[in-house]
Amino acid sequence: MYGNKHSVSAAIDFAPSTANGGCQLTPTWVTAAAPGLVVRSGNGAVMVDLDGDGYEQTGWNFLYMHIAEKDRIETGTWLEVNDRIGHASCEGGVSTGTHLHFARKYNGEWVTADGPIPFIMSGWRVVAGKNAYEGTLVRGDEVILADPVGQKWSNIFRKEND
Repeated sequence: MYGNKHSVSAAIDFAPSTANGGCQLTPTWVTAAAPGLVVRSGNGAVMVDLDGDGYEQTGWNFLYMHIAEKDRIETGTWLEVNDRIGHASCEGGVSTGTHLHFARKYNGEWVTADGPIPFIMSGWRVVAGKNAYEGTLVRGDEVILADPVGQKWSNIFRKEND
């Protein structure tokens, strides 16, 4: 049952640590999860086409949303894993705090984060909660509960070899 829901159900939100809540600048970089071609960059959005054909309507695409204009990667740039995309912000759409809204599309259709094709990053699998914004990330015996106010205990740091 993918493709029936809007990107809200397809997305995972990541918020960098900040001194205060709300919308503020952060020096933390959002980096590429996979190699691909930047086919759209503007209004807070960066769309990366993983098959590199230049069309977000075909194959797999990753959407990085709420990326600040300052330092944002340009359309036409080829990315490799861990290349810098920009900084999380509140730009582009509705947002109550600085974060990255990360979603997948396949052949132009949103793929739910906890659907028939699991969203797994560095071994962390997304598991939907009963309500929106109440999901978890699970890796082996580790479980991180989503926290809408970004408390420190909910932070995950990717290790050098992840």
